[in-house]
Amino acid sequence: MKHLIVLSCIFFTNAITAFAQQDTTTTYLNKLWQPTSSPDSAFLYTQLYQQNGLWTKKMFWVKGNVLKSEGSYIDKACKIPQGTSKAYNENGTLRSIVIAENGHGKTADYFYESGKKMGHIDYTAKGAKQTGWDENGELIPNFVVEKEAVFPGGPEAWRSYLEENLDASVAARSKAKPGIYTVKVQFIVDKDGNVSNVNAIEVPKDCSRCGKEAVRVIKQGPGWEPAVQYNRRVIYQAIQHISFQVSEE
Repeated sequence: MKHLIVLSCIFFTNAITAFAQQDTTTTYLNKLWQPTSSPDSAFLYTQLYQQNGLWTKKMFWVKGNVLKSEGSYIDKACKIPQGTSKAYNENGTLRSIVIAENGHGKTADYFYESGKKMGHIDYTAKGAKQTGWDENGELIPNFVVEKEAVFPGGPEAWRSYLEENLDASVAARSKAKPGIYTVKVQFIVDKDGNVSNVNAIEVPKDCSRCGKEAVRVIKQGPGWEPAVQYNRRVIYQAIQHISFQVSEE
């Protein structure tokens, strides 16, 4: 699942870094999660080092020097998790444990601040089985641990919407060479499913109009089904890739 605005982990790979000790890279981030070279202006900081053939990444809140998350990865960019990853609340209590293998999640457990289990996801089960409990340990029927925002009707409806509403000839009219031109669009889906802040964050250099068309088709589309986390609707930062093809004449 894509990470929610209530994000538990965001990884930065092109940050300004300083070296706290040999073989450990420390990166400072401000309140907007942007790299900063000044520890005094940092809100968070991360430590990255290699251990037992894996890359270990830890994130801390600067205030109180409290551990926020920790996990191991196959790659230095920390995009392929391997083994156990943990996230913590600001008071230091455990929030979640995720177990992954070669970048694929196997299970995830979420906890109340009391330490009692709140939710469990079995990613190996069909449809990723989700289970939840109240603070007394009683099972909550139909509990949704996490669900990303989706276009109404799901992926098939999204594809149909694009086929009917996207101006696929934009790339060809821009005199782009034969090939596929993909735009990466980022936008917000609020708790009611309203779409806002639509921006093309990656646009092919040979087709700037592709970016404008991708933004247009999302802005003029319907609202999305809102994301859910811990059985409550939440604000969600969505990413969609929209491609334009220019065929050989």
